[in-house]
Amino acid sequence: MTKKILIFIATYNENQNISDLFYSIIKISPDYDVLIIDDNSTDGTKEILEKLNSAHTCLTVIHRPKKMGVGSAHNAAMIYALKNEYEELVTMDGDFSHSPNTIPLMLDQLKTSDFVIGSRYMKGGKSDYTGYRKWISLVANHVARIILGIKIHECTTSFRGFRVALFNSLNLSAIKSNGYSFFLECVNEINCINVEIAEVPIHFKDRFHGESKIPKTEIFRSMYKLSKLFLSRFYKKQTYLINPAEIKSSCYLCNSQCIVEVSHGNKNNDNYEAEAYRCTSLEHKSKPQVFNCLICDLSFVPESSYPKDIETIYSEVQDLTYLENKKSRKKTFQESLVQISPYLPDKGHLLEVGSYCGFFLESFQKKYPSWDYIGVEPSKWASEYARSQLKINTRTGTLEDNIKELASDYDAVVSWDVLEHLKDPLAFLTQINSIMKQNGVFCFSTLDVDNWFPKLTGKRWPWLMDMHLFYFNSNTTEQFLNRAGFKIIRAERYVHYISIPYLAEKINAILPYGLGSPFYLIRKVLPQHLLVPFSFGDIKLYICVKEY
Repeated sequence: MTKKILIFIATYNENQNISDLFYSIIKISPDYDVLIIDDNSTDGTKEILEKLNSAHTCLTVIHRPKKMGVGSAHNAAMIYALKNEYEELVTMDGDFSHSPNTIPLMLDQLKTSDFVIGSRYMKGGKSDYTGYRKWISLVANHVARIILGIKIHECTTSFRGFRVALFNSLNLSAIKSNGYSFFLECVNEINCINVEIAEVPIHFKDRFHGESKIPKTEIFRSMYKLSKLFLSRFYKKQTYLINPAEIKSSCYLCNSQCIVEVSHGNKNNDNYEAEAYRCTSLEHKSKPQVFNCLICDLSFVPESSYPKDIETIYSEVQDLTYLENKKSRKKTFQESLVQISPYLPDKGHLLEVGSYCGFFLESFQKKYPSWDYIGVEPSKWASEYARSQLKINTRTGTLEDNIKELASDYDAVVSWDVLEHLKDPLAFLTQINSIMKQNGVFCFSTLDVDNWFPKLTGKRWPWLMDMHLFYFNSNTTEQFLNRAGFKIIRAERYVHYISIPYLAEKINAILPYGLGSPFYLIRKVLPQHLLVPFSFGDIKLYICVKEY
């Protein structure tokens, strides 16, 4: 019986190479399947791939929405091979620097090895690199061999062969590099498990057409990664991230199974209470499990981890701390009004979804007295406060609960810090679109996980919380909006204002081992009425229009 063999190529702007390379591969054996992941090429590569894909059943093409990195593309290919039950995988560059004629040699070596790499620096190998590129590559591979204890002569080329069964023991979630450092990190991880490793000599040719995609800064990233890998030999942290082989979920947005775990979470029990889901929650000790899709880049909590009765939980939320900090909330909404006002007509109908206690609509009413407005809020306590204390027209329940009773021609809809809480954000956006006028304005705020602040703080990021089910970045947010019929016309930082007492409470809840205690002392010497603006860029405000 013929083995299931997959050949993988990552592409970005390879219009002069990819067609000839594909035909060179399938000429060697008609039994090969070929997977190509393209990182949103802008030179016509996408169109070439689609023509090839329509003509050849052995080819699968995956288009990613942005340039996500060659490392993450290779990681996705490994998971793809595993999920689709291939037996062997060969990966290579898309520019003819790796000769397809070497593929049979690599597959032959896999008969006795779990992993094989094409080597420029073993006996019989050759590289066309000249000048500083030659010496940087040669020295880097030699140093990596010594300090990481790797016996093969090559660590960085992407021309590799795998027995796919290897991925059951190689935890691809633990490999963090998305760029070219991925190849070094991957070899190091393979070297750390008990498998057979081999190399075959290759002639590495400089690309036939086009320019090198390796950024000049990659040298420094690789040096940094090499240093981290060396130090990890002495105090290697145990990873609790789930191997993608064990992940059964598919991506909410693109349905791909090429998923890695980026946060394992640390839930101690399955008891969910409304206290942890209020706006001013200080529940930062419990963290959710979060997956990341290597195809569309969406980060999300798996559906299996959702509270079964999340709508009931939100309906029971009461938040007295929010009322104690109403001055800061009103200041936040006044600033958001300043940001969106240039895009609003002089009069019209406005809907706020997730209106909570009604403070935004109160500010809106004062600034736009000629507008009609209404709020929708799931919390029975918060919606009653808005109606009884502020005289704000507010409907209790979710948007879905109330959509039949709402108008169908709103000039503007706003929704602050809501999207990341929803089980079905695409359906939510589609529902909003359905009740808006053509070219109506939709304004909202949500998380941006690609910002520097969550990357710096990691699991201590304040917004990594059980109540948040989706962790968007600017690209995935745009994908959602485009699917729902919206076009972004402006995106900017969303500013939260926080009181000094609440800031001290928040910091104390986030920091471990009582490190936040000094802030209790600091708050005693600062004016209690002082409102502090916070805007790290990890929460963005989007202003959109309904296109269709």
